[in-house]
Amino acid sequence: MPSDTTLDFAPKQPAFAEPSNTDIRTISALAPAETLMITLTLGIGTLACILSLSFGQVVAWDKFLISFAPAVGMILLGCYVRLRKNMPRAAMSAIGVGIYIGFSGVITILIYLRFPFYTPMIDTQLIQLDAAVFGYDWARFTTALAAYPTFGKAIGWIYGTSLLQLFGVLFILGYLGRIVDLHRVLITGILSLLFAVAIWWTWPSLGPSAYTTLPYEVETALGLVHGEAAGARLMQMAQTGNAVISPEIIMGTIAFPSYHTVMMCLAVGFVWGTWAFWPMAVLNLGMLPSILSHGGHHVSDMLGGFVVFGLAFWIAVKMVPRALQD
Repeated sequence: MPSDTTLDFAPKQPAFAEPSNTDIRTISALAPAETLMITLTLGIGTLACILSLSFGQVVAWDKFLISFAPAVGMILLGCYVRLRKNMPRAAMSAIGVGIYIGFSGVITILIYLRFPFYTPMIDTQLIQLDAAVFGYDWARFTTALAAYPTFGKAIGWIYGTSLLQLFGVLFILGYLGRIVDLHRVLITGILSLLFAVAIWWTWPSLGPSAYTTLPYEVETALGLVHGEAAGARLMQMAQTGNAVISPEIIMGTIAFPSYHTVMMCLAVGFVWGTWAFWPMAVLNLGMLPSILSHGGHHVSDMLGGFVVFGLAFWIAVKMVPRALQD
């Protein structure tokens, strides 16, 4: 079992590949991929500031800055243990978690700057597409699940574990010293979120929960995450926007493409070949129906999530070649 200070990374070729742990400690507190992702995060934050001023949208920056403190703290902690404590694996995990928290925060502000919508939403087309191609209707699907309330509530719990699963993957890869995979999962996650936001900004959608009122007993039986209240809130934001964007109002907003689908792929795909693969795979079998039901998604949302994941992963592989022996 490798320890945190085991130096078992041997570079094989010069490229944009990540340096070995020895190189990271002696040359820089941050690896190239980490620097790139932090720069991208700062760029998105700057863009959000510019757009908020251009749109005249009030943002509770003070509250968001407080919420960014854990991200900054994790990155600084990772740099410290990498340079001073000879703990490269812990550093990889800490910096990775900090980067993802920070990027998720700034991209959330960018997402909410899209409200209200002045362009048509595409939900009607997605609903029609799902019905014609897959025979899928959200109301029928959730009503059928309500006949099995224990299962329905269980997959609701699974739906809420997506972010924890991703953090778990970062810690597992860091502990195992799989630096290439860790940086690939970060780049894939960040780029796929960027792609999802770009698509959603261009063709906004809210998901079927904003258009469908389910029977009370169905929502109660499932403990539905995105039910009537969430759908009504999404529609209100689409129509009138928000007086102030603050952490208190944040909820899942992007329907197409589904980012929960991306996180499912990240959680399962990047632990392939480790002890965590089968537990993650079994757990995420329940994620599939939970995305549709509790996430209030179209089937086409999930397909879109698979596509943006595949594109982002392809780019990540090109950016971080496997020039190291993990």
